[in-house]
Amino acid sequence: MKKIEAIVPVPKVEAVASAILETGIGGVTIYDTKGRGVMEKPVFASGRGTGAYRPAYFSNSTIMVVAKDDMVDKIVEKIISAASTGATGEGKIFITAMAETIDIGSKKRGDSTL
Repeated sequence: MKKIEAIVPVPKVEAVASAILETGIGGVTIYDTKGRGVMEKPVFASGRGTGAYRPAYFSNSTIMVVAKDDMVDKIVEKIISAASTGATGEGKIFITAMAETIDIGSKKRGDSTL
């Protein structure tokens, strides 16, 4: 099993989540995040044009899903097709191995929890 975490801009989260669900996977977890990369941060006018504000972090969403190994490439392709326009700052995908999963209600372990 693998955990796939995709950090995407907030406007892309619905499209990405829908694309992931098209693979037939059981569900996704989405949470609001803030982060900072190498992209230049925009400057916003504050007050009545008397000052400027440059935020330290961008607002993003992180979409997390745990999937069987044979589904990982399909899910990654769905994320990329839904989120990528080729521009800088469209996010990242992180894939990590999962040692084990446990369903709290049924007490099942492993692939059957997915």
